[in-house]
Amino acid sequence: MVRMVRVWLWSLTLAGVFTAMKVHAKGRNPRAITSEALSFCSSLKGNKNKRCSASPEKGLSAREGVELALEQCRKQFTDMRWNCSGVTVADIFQTQRILLAGSRESSFLEAIAAAGVAYQVTKGCSQGNWEECGCDSRMSGRGHKSGEMSWEWGGCSEDFRAGYDYSAKFMDPVKTEKSISGFVTRHNNEAGRKMIKDKMDKTCKCHGVSGSCTIRVCWRTMPKMAQVAVELRKKYDHALKVKMNKNKSKLLKMLRGRRGKKRNTNNRRPSVSSLVFLSESPEFCNPDERYGILGTHGRTCNKTSEGTDSCREMCCGRGYNGVRKVEDVKCNCSFIWCCHVKCDLCKKDWVEYTCK
Repeated sequence: MVRMVRVWLWSLTLAGVFTAMKVHAKGRNPRAITSEALSFCSSLKGNKNKRCSASPEKGLSAREGVELALEQCRKQFTDMRWNCSGVTVADIFQTQRILLAGSRESSFLEAIAAAGVAYQVTKGCSQGNWEECGCDSRMSGRGHKSGEMSWEWGGCSEDFRAGYDYSAKFMDPVKTEKSISGFVTRHNNEAGRKMIKDKMDKTCKCHGVSGSCTIRVCWRTMPKMAQVAVELRKKYDHALKVKMNKNKSKLLKMLRGRRGKKRNTNNRRPSVSSLVFLSESPEFCNPDERYGILGTHGRTCNKTSEGTDSCREMCCGRGYNGVRKVEDVKCNCSFIWCCHVKCDLCKKDWVEYTCK
């Protein structure tokens, strides 16, 4: 009896997944998407234009992945002089402005953009957007892990291999590019994609009569891009300065020995998951059109902070202005049975400081 129930529930689960995928596919407007995608592809050059033109809708998905990456970038650096606000999608795809600086910021952008492309394309595959990819068929049968109940692999496991491969072919410089900047970009792109791969986990749902967990169905899912951004921000803080070895075949870490003298470590390569850079970061205090730097004039700062958002640090010693502001905000809220919340309006009075 239990076996029959298990088979029945398993069939219902698969039927639900396939139905959802078909509904999603029918709801798309291929003509509108293709028109937008072709327009985007035409703005690209070289290998990116070739890859995008071969599959315009995937190219459009890649653009959406970069937009998602830049959104997370701005959230991660909101308290820094460089807050990612001057970076555009065109900068990423055309490798211009801050990406030419070869700094820590460049390394973060390369990593999170490559991760964003892999993430968005993988999502499109799992949603049935393209015939050439779909769910991860490797996830099948029963699974077991010490300390938790067993499960059946089902649903739609996200096939990160598809997104990974597309990101590598679309975002990485071609292997014939032997310049140090090409090596650095490929390294950082790989670090971004690897972050998603390492953080993949399973999501589960119980099925059974009257809410029981007769069968537990699980599928593989990627981490949220917000989590990827947080982890890459940690990598940014510990990014490694590198140079090429004598044979110009690999990157080497540059460390400092005693008394501030530079020491080349010919036997130590940066780990695959680390971010690497070539040049120290600009100061970001004043506008610099060459790198698309906006400067910190007019930026909000925290007068009482000792961190990177402090007025002393953010304003680069130029000083700051304080403006008193008053705003009506909800306060003293209480729940009224049934069913709404009643709040008073209170005056919020504060001083906002901005850099000169």
